[in-house]
Amino acid sequence: METIKARERFGSHLGLERIELVCAALGHPEKELKCIHIAGTSGKGSVSAFLASVLQRSGLRVGLFTSPHLEEYAERFQINGELIPAETLRAVVAQAEAACRRVEQQHPELGPVTEFELATAAGFLYFHQAGVDLVVLETGLGGRLDATNVVHPLLTVITTVHLDHQDRLGNTVAAIAWEKGGIIKPGVPVISGAKLPEAQGVLRELARAKGAPYLSTWDLDWSPGGWDLEGGRLDFPGLGEVQIGLLGYHQVENAAIALLAIRELRELGYNLPDAAIYQGMKEVFWPGRLEVVSRQPLLILDGAHNQEGLAALAQSLRHLQECCGVGAFTIVFGMLGNKSLELVEPLLPVARRFVFTAAKNGRLAPMDPERLQEYAASRGLEALAYPDADQALAAAGSSDPVCVCGSLYLVGEIKRYLHSRSGSTA
Repeated sequence: METIKARERFGSHLGLERIELVCAALGHPEKELKCIHIAGTSGKGSVSAFLASVLQRSGLRVGLFTSPHLEEYAERFQINGELIPAETLRAVVAQAEAACRRVEQQHPELGPVTEFELATAAGFLYFHQAGVDLVVLETGLGGRLDATNVVHPLLTVITTVHLDHQDRLGNTVAAIAWEKGGIIKPGVPVISGAKLPEAQGVLRELARAKGAPYLSTWDLDWSPGGWDLEGGRLDFPGLGEVQIGLLGYHQVENAAIALLAIRELRELGYNLPDAAIYQGMKEVFWPGRLEVVSRQPLLILDGAHNQEGLAALAQSLRHLQECCGVGAFTIVFGMLGNKSLELVEPLLPVARRFVFTAAKNGRLAPMDPERLQEYAASRGLEALAYPDADQALAAAGSSDPVCVCGSLYLVGEIKRYLHSRSGSTA
């Protein structure tokens, strides 16, 4: 989508004025949508996938708006698991682009409309024109100033709060929680999975100030079960054991967030049968998150790219080593250049060697693979560096289990490469 990609990622003027004016120029499609609005440092895409899966199986027509995409831009706009058709995407982007240009001409003081603002407006148009029953709406970055924050949702979800995007959101967990909590609306129930006390304190106070009921998974009597390469499970009040199709203990925690949101949706009057919940949670699919592409040899793709996500990934890989007899991993790793080299640290104990490469499809420059190679070598680990992702994957070979991680952009490149090589979606 060259029209969207031609726009800048960040605007020169912070605020929601541009997106509000664009929505007004389009006739306010966002006001006609019933939304579940989801923010969080990690897990918001997975929680969105859980919710959309259950809602669809409950007989609802469900829009899903997420970012970033892995293989193609259309992934960001889905209805009941189907990507937006190419012709429809071109049409809604053209409508949204025309509105953006009018706003820019009439309000030059606000600066150019951003890529994400255009995509958000196009998403609102698509879901309104398609007549969906509900939209599961994931924020892009932060919350308070995120373009999606022009909606008045029926439910707000905040998954986790940890350090990430400090250049945009603040240098402390409390500051980031304040930004994420900016999506809390007066009287709208808040579902939270935030664990850190400083984050919980900020979110509870924001909810209290706005008269929004605050419901935390950590105030609830649920218990995690185990997980393996077949999936995971948890015991949840009123439902008993629920099996889930996503891998990793962190996905069990994400599942608890989704189930608490589902329970609140039932309170709001939605008919979500138990059978649909069990089926939706078990059959959910969310690519690039501990995605097992191949069993023999074992190849896992994971988009973990921040401190919290990489720690969770390391824990998951260690679990596979302990419970499933999986050996030490060859890690194919690439990350954006604005990240810290220390992000590799959690993976050191589970790695036999690293193959570093560049995640080239992001709007930001990738980290030089040779810098990463030097860092790992200084820690006593075997490390190689290749400029291209396909070369890195080939160098990883198949003698060891392989995990590709560090960036969703890198995971997307690898998926496209595997797709082109096999002739079927990876």
